[in-house]
Amino acid sequence: MINSPILDLATLTLEVTNLETAKSFYVGLLGLKPTLYDPESGILELRVGEYQSLRLWKPLTRRCNSERLKQVEARGGTHVHFALQIPKGSRQDAQNLLTLYGVNWQEIDLANAGEEPDLGTYFFDPFGHGLELREVALERTDSRFPVIPPVRPTQDARTIPIAGLREVALAFTRFENMLERLPHAYGFAFADQMENRAFGQFTLGPSAEKDGQFTPRRWLYCWDPQVGLADMLGGEHVTVGFFADVEAVRVRLEGTGLEYLHDEHGLAVRDTEGHVFEFLDLPKELEPRAP
Repeated sequence: MINSPILDLATLTLEVTNLETAKSFYVGLLGLKPTLYDPESGILELRVGEYQSLRLWKPLTRRCNSERLKQVEARGGTHVHFALQIPKGSRQDAQNLLTLYGVNWQEIDLANAGEEPDLGTYFFDPFGHGLELREVALERTDSRFPVIPPVRPTQDARTIPIAGLREVALAFTRFENMLERLPHAYGFAFADQMENRAFGQFTLGPSAEKDGQFTPRRWLYCWDPQVGLADMLGGEHVTVGFFADVEAVRVRLEGTGLEYLHDEHGLAVRDTEGHVFEFLDLPKELEPRAP
C-alpha cells in the first residue's frame, strides 16, 4: 500500500462553446456559485462546495484561456464524464428537477451482485459532457473522510443540491502505459482494474480504498477510448487539479521527462497523452497543525 501524495480532487476544467448557456445550466440547474466570469478570456469559474471548483473555458484563437498554464498547453476537456456528490436522500428530488428542466436522465445500479443498490443518475450537459449524481454521506464516520469534506448545500428547491466533486474519467490511448505512469510519476493510489474492460480506478487520497455506496472519497477513473455507462466517454485533453503534497509530486517528476511548471501557485504537468494535471497545496486553514 503506497503513501500517496495526492490528497483530494480540487478542480476540473471543461471546454464549452457558449458561456451564457454554460452559466444557465451550471448555475441555474446545479446551483453552483460563480467566482469569475470573464467573457473576454472565455472563462466561467464556479465554486463547488467550499474548496473545489469547476472551470468552464470557451476556446479562443491564438491564446490559452489561462496565461499561467499556456506553457503546458492547458485546455478544457471535451466529452468529459464526471460525477458530483449530492446529500444522501436527495436523489429523487434531483431527478424531479432534471425532469422539470427538460433534461433527459437515466438511473443505473452500480452495485455488484448481492450488494445493496448503489444508484447513479446520469445525464448530459449542453456541450456533451456526461454528468453523474451520486449520493454521499455527509457525516464523518471514520479516518477515511477526505481532507475536503462534502458540504450540505444551502437549501434551494429550484436547484440540485451539489455537495462536491466526486470523480472524473479520462481517456488514455496507451492504457497499460498509463497504469504504470500514474502511480510512478505522480503518486496516484491505484485501487482497482476491471477484467472485461480497459478500466482503472485511482483513489484520490493517501492510500487505495474500495469505492462504494455513499462514500465521501473522490476518484480518478482512467480507460481507453470506449463508450462507458450511459453512452458516456472519457475526456480528452482534460485539465484536472488535485490537492497534494506538491513538493513530493515534484520529486517524483524529476527524471520522467514530463514537461511541468512549478511556481508559487503549485505544479502543473502536461501528461504524455495531453491531459494537464495541476497539483495544489491545501488551503492554509486545512493544513495539519503541528502538535
